[in-house]
Amino acid sequence: MNSLSLPFDMSELRSHLNPLLQALSTTPVFSSLKPSTAADGLAAFLFLLTSLGYITRGRIWDKPDPNYHVYFERPQIAEGFSDGKTTSTRDVCQRLDEGGYHCVIFWGSQSGTSERLAENLGRECGARFGVNALVADLSDYDAESVARIQNKYFAIFILSTYGEGDPSDNTTGLWDWIKRVGDDYIRLESLRYLAFGLGNSNYKYYNRVLDVVADVLDAAGATALMPRQRADDANGGTEEDYQAWKDDVFTLLTQMGFEEKAVTYEPTMRVDLAAVSPGPEANSVTSVHHQRSALNSAIVHLTIKHSRELFVSGDRNCVHLEVDLGNTDIVYKTGDHIGIWPVNPEEEVNRLLDILGLQGRRHHCLTVAPKSDSDKPKIPSPCTLETAFRNHLEVCAPVARKAVLEVAQFAPTPQARSKLLDIAQDRGRYERFTSSAHVTFARLLELASPGAAWTSIPLAFVIDNLLPLQPRYYSISSSSVTSPRRIAITALVVNKTITTERQSRTTIPGLTSNYLLSASNLHPAGNTPIPTYHRSAGSGDVQGQTVLAHVRKSKFKLPVTSSTQLILVSAGTGFAPFRAFLQERAKLHAIGRPIGKMLLFFGCRNQEDYIYHDELAKMQEQLGEKLEIVTAFSRMQGQRRVYVQDRVAEHAGKVLDMLEGGANMYICGKASMAREVDMRLGEAVQGAQGKTEADVKAWADGLKKRGKWKADVWG
Repeated sequence: MNSLSLPFDMSELRSHLNPLLQALSTTPVFSSLKPSTAADGLAAFLFLLTSLGYITRGRIWDKPDPNYHVYFERPQIAEGFSDGKTTSTRDVCQRLDEGGYHCVIFWGSQSGTSERLAENLGRECGARFGVNALVADLSDYDAESVARIQNKYFAIFILSTYGEGDPSDNTTGLWDWIKRVGDDYIRLESLRYLAFGLGNSNYKYYNRVLDVVADVLDAAGATALMPRQRADDANGGTEEDYQAWKDDVFTLLTQMGFEEKAVTYEPTMRVDLAAVSPGPEANSVTSVHHQRSALNSAIVHLTIKHSRELFVSGDRNCVHLEVDLGNTDIVYKTGDHIGIWPVNPEEEVNRLLDILGLQGRRHHCLTVAPKSDSDKPKIPSPCTLETAFRNHLEVCAPVARKAVLEVAQFAPTPQARSKLLDIAQDRGRYERFTSSAHVTFARLLELASPGAAWTSIPLAFVIDNLLPLQPRYYSISSSSVTSPRRIAITALVVNKTITTERQSRTTIPGLTSNYLLSASNLHPAGNTPIPTYHRSAGSGDVQGQTVLAHVRKSKFKLPVTSSTQLILVSAGTGFAPFRAFLQERAKLHAIGRPIGKMLLFFGCRNQEDYIYHDELAKMQEQLGEKLEIVTAFSRMQGQRRVYVQDRVAEHAGKVLDMLEGGANMYICGKASMAREVDMRLGEAVQGAQGKTEADVKAWADGLKKRGKWKADVWG
């Protein structure tokens, strides 16, 4: 049993309690009430506490909490966990004064991209212009202190938007303060700032966080040193958009009087690769980039207990896996996500070791130490070189054009250097090149100089230019009510086919989906080979195979009241969380609980792609009129293409009636589909109720604010 933590000092409690007990013991009416049982004793104790609270006027209960400051530390870090970074003050103005900084670069990040770009910008500002920049996690400082930044400094905001126009977790404090700036007429005339936003134009609220923050700053009198700019990840353009914005920032620094210096490569870390016997810790596969938090569980190995193919169609297939939580302390709730941490294929690990001339040193001990306290480690130290490339770095990720230009300085031949500079000379040329080539870091070096080993590249440069390996998230497709210790995953195996410059076709395998397919021991679709993955278990049977994963809490939850009606809109594997929703409602119905009507829209290509069709048929039989299913097939032979948003438009009257009656609507699938559904329902409201566009927006925003309209979408 966990020990009870009391919000007061026990010695102070005793100092008040003992006199009270003595007084009561000498009072006849209370002495006659001496407790004779444990239950009576507990009742007496509670009575005494209540009396004590009255007598002391709350002096004990209201005593300041010595740990009060903890509530304002990074919201993404759970109690008892730390990322090893601390700040001496929460006043950013004080920090700027004490540190002799020229500016502060605030970052708001959910997946780590804004954080990485902010850290890179800070390093480059220092190296190229001598600008001393404070790179700051927004949750490390009180947002109110931003208002006091003097105009001898300037602030840079790099802010991400995700979901339905939401700020990242660490931006919550700034977001709340921004709302108060307008309401309280706070003036910010001394603040000079720049702003850059990360988002995806497939989402309805593209870069909303950037625009809301910048609009409020401008209205409060702050000075924008240059127009705000946006990155658009809809077509993978974030890196290029950032580079273009950064060039404008550097031009501005020159105009502000900072002198640009010649820059040579300077590693951000000290790296040592030694031929010593590594200890057991050198094989650690748990990411140092992941932090256990209030939202994220720890990373653990989960055993696969069951797997099956949901469909195989041409070169596409979809798999269903079930992993066991076993005796871990991890729990999940219906609607949560599971983050799968893949490993890189052995083919790509070997390719990188070969091209760097390090194949013979794969088991050597790698020690890495960041040179700056502001830089986070990417890999555990020590670890083997093989472990770093297999488990901790994105060796299969595409290469940014900036990295191509930088790696050219280490080319083994003038011809290789010239080739790299040629393909990366401008954005258009590089985009054409990458559209017809599978460009990872190792493959890029192979293309530039076939057969040659790039032994002159510092290992620190390689690690600097490879991103930390990140988890891929899947909506959990099982209900915690019906399956509390087993999580179901529904994964479409992704393989992208491109046509090379020589008109041959090559396949780029999706990293995590193929990792899951390999773990499930199922067969790939068509003739597409599965990459080879290193596995901790050598069993040929799925039993015993494990995947590295953690659970992430989600706001995509069923209403508390089971009688609330549901509108569920999904396409493809977007149906995954709705399978869990329906399982839970079916269970409640089976035990006699009242459940609301459920209207499910499901879209896919054809009948072959209709995942969980048999399960849905059984549920419909069990639930009767409580479940209505509307399907949309976009590629049925001999039929016109119908998408899920078309079906929503056809049934808009029913949807609006249900919403008017208090139903909850959930949308899961691609962001473009969700945006189309929004638009079709808006058109229906305008047509049926004669509302203006502004009225429709207010209506939809009101539903979303009250939690009656939720979306779980991706790019």
